[in-house]
Amino acid sequence: MKRLLLATCWLPIFALSAADPKTSPIRVACVGDSITAGATIPAAGFQSYPAQLQRMLGDGWDVKNFGNSGKTMLQKGNEPYRKTDTFPKALAFRPQVVVIMLGTNDTKPMNWAFKEEFVSDYQDLIAQFDALSPKPRIFVALPPFVPGAGNFGINEAGIKEELPMIGKIAKDTGATVIDVHGALLNKDALYTDRVHPTVDGATVIARTVYQALMGRVFTGPVPAVANSEWNGYPRQDFVVAGRVCMVIAPKKALPGNPWIWRPEFPGAFPSVDLALLAKGYFFAHVDLDNSYGAPASMPIMDAFYDYVTKNYHLATKVVLEGFSRGGLYAFNWAALHPGRVASIYVDAPVCDIKSWPGGKGKGVGSPADWQRCLKIYGLTEEQAMAYDHNPIDNLRPIAAARIPIIAVAGDADTDVPMAENILVAQKRYQELGGSLQLITKPGVAHHPHSLSDPKPVVDFILAHP
Repeated sequence: MKRLLLATCWLPIFALSAADPKTSPIRVACVGDSITAGATIPAAGFQSYPAQLQRMLGDGWDVKNFGNSGKTMLQKGNEPYRKTDTFPKALAFRPQVVVIMLGTNDTKPMNWAFKEEFVSDYQDLIAQFDALSPKPRIFVALPPFVPGAGNFGINEAGIKEELPMIGKIAKDTGATVIDVHGALLNKDALYTDRVHPTVDGATVIARTVYQALMGRVFTGPVPAVANSEWNGYPRQDFVVAGRVCMVIAPKKALPGNPWIWRPEFPGAFPSVDLALLAKGYFFAHVDLDNSYGAPASMPIMDAFYDYVTKNYHLATKVVLEGFSRGGLYAFNWAALHPGRVASIYVDAPVCDIKSWPGGKGKGVGSPADWQRCLKIYGLTEEQAMAYDHNPIDNLRPIAAARIPIIAVAGDADTDVPMAENILVAQKRYQELGGSLQLITKPGVAHHPHSLSDPKPVVDFILAHP
């Protein structure tokens, strides 16, 4: 049986089943290019159209973003979607609903030269999703309107040629059309660069897709918080200062709502975090986008701290947790705000950017990270070699506040050598009168982080509330 071109006949049934807690969430694959991926949108993981759609649909749905920037529907295009590793991941997701929004990059002249194959290539893509068992419901979105002269070779004239083609594709395959083009038509202010939507533009797309899926208009604002679970604990995601943040709550919080804050690598080697959650600590993270603890990242950390202490009523003193490059954030923020820190736990921490990512000592370094690090710090290489605000140089305010530190490191670490990082920090911290307990793992390299038994670290943190 062919699918109807209107979604209202079947999706309310889906919605009712999704409301049943015994029913698994309905899997939705959002297939597309940079517009789906959320290019140019701050905190795209939270504010792209698929992310907003997830919050509109709620817990009964599992929306995944399979957008891949620059990709074409055309197999002879310069970057065919089906030749990416994103496409097999979308198939492996075994979606029950597929929303395809491709075609924008196909309008580039070098790609649109093959427009005679657009319909057949589109039908072939649909056929591959149709071959899944059970067959998913498939929606084809008319590509967004392109304002003015367009950009990057992308143009509205090509989009207008595609619209009837996609209508034919829907008729021939039984897919349902979603008119994203019409929803954004002549709304130039909802674009960042005459191709990519703003956050508000992504909201329009999400509302349009929602209406097609549910057969009704989504009323009210998009929820500002996404609720989920992390290792069995309640998790909330949200945005502060344009960055994706999360707070994970314990089953029963300790008095005063103590918390541990990991600025980098949330979820990696989480034994300490899980043990503290079990004890009644909150766990928190803000995505700092690999900014290496640079001064530019500190106001973002400030905004996050202010937000969670006010809105989640977390303790005014936090445990800072720094894994690897996360040590840069932990030490640098503590030096700025020693009165807000209960203790510091660092694991194989970077304490000097010259060591990592610079690789200017015995460590292997990371040339690509070094260039990014120099850029975000606003330093030339010569200036970086003389930079005197690394953690090893800036321990005095932390020591003056008598903040206890516990560190774990492997003595075979060639990425972040102990002799250039934590051992220097320990010596200088102790000379300043501070307390830094170091647990050395003999013969262990940079990984694995943490300890097989996190008890020594957990006990240390609990002893210094």
